[in-house]
Amino acid sequence: MEIEIQWWTSVIELVSNVGFPIFISLFLLQRMETKLDDVVKALHDLSTVIKSTPL
Repeated sequence: MEIEIQWWTSVIELVSNVGFPIFISLFLLQRMETKLDDVVKALHDLSTVIKSTPL
């Protein structure tokens, strides 16, 4: 509970200091990073399958 309160306090402070657009940009970049990690893993798995398939 205490960590959640600290997180929200940090978020409110961030929004008040740097502005709402910058906060939203950082939030979306963080979400995009996790999706890009999934794409990289899928590409790695695909290349592994392609290498193991005989021609």
